[in-house]
Amino acid sequence: MANVTPNFSASSCDPFKGWQRDVQLLGIIFVVSTALLGATLHLLVISSLTDAEWTALRLPTSLETAQQLGETLQSLSERQTSTLLLAHMSCYLYLQTFAIPGTVFFNLLGGALFGVTLGFPLCLVYNTLGSVFMFLLSRHLGRRVVMRFFSHKLDVLRGMLDGHRDEMALYMVFLRVFPFTPNWFINMASPHLAIPLGRFTLGPLIGLIPYNFLSCKAGLILRELRTRGDIIDTATTVQLIFVAVVGGLVLPKLKKHFATSSASATIPSSAKQE
Repeated sequence: MANVTPNFSASSCDPFKGWQRDVQLLGIIFVVSTALLGATLHLLVISSLTDAEWTALRLPTSLETAQQLGETLQSLSERQTSTLLLAHMSCYLYLQTFAIPGTVFFNLLGGALFGVTLGFPLCLVYNTLGSVFMFLLSRHLGRRVVMRFFSHKLDVLRGMLDGHRDEMALYMVFLRVFPFTPNWFINMASPHLAIPLGRFTLGPLIGLIPYNFLSCKAGLILRELRTRGDIIDTATTVQLIFVAVVGGLVLPKLKKHFATSSASATIPSSAKQE
């Protein structure tokens, strides 16, 4: 009897075959999460709003509408703080997990509803947790999707990381401070670039401190706005100067350090020996 050699096609050996199934699973998770978020918001917040409060909840286009929005947010925060905390957390984690734009508005809301003292650390934690959730979601269901649609971006990011494996934690912070690559793609690609979860977490937890602080501070200004002079008061000016000084001293040194080490990494080994 003649030996029959199995004929394996290229597609059957493709390690990335099945990305459609992963997309379907991600779609199901997204739809279920959206439905749960909608039900949560309706039960916790929307059903308890008065007509006047509902009307005031819109993007301000003038000083008067900004004052109305600030007064409404302050009233809501005083009346139902715990439910607003849960609703704010749910929305933030939802947006960050699924890479949906809009977290900056929830930073503004965090400052307006809870003040900088509480809103800033909450937004920083939510930003970090949402990034971790996206990391885990991509690790379990995103490998074939990333390779299918973002293979070139993945190779570029891998090239950036390969020269800094010995200082990965610091470099992950650097990538958040200087977003050469979008944050959502860093969250999605990191599990497929051999980046440990612990070092990945330090990136948003430390690197996004300035972004979260300034946006929460802007939300607090919105809540306390009474006149145009309240937009920049003495305390705000001092805080902005402090952030600018720290950024001016630390960030250029980080940028120079990684630019130098990246240049060194691109020099061939034979050239270094000469």
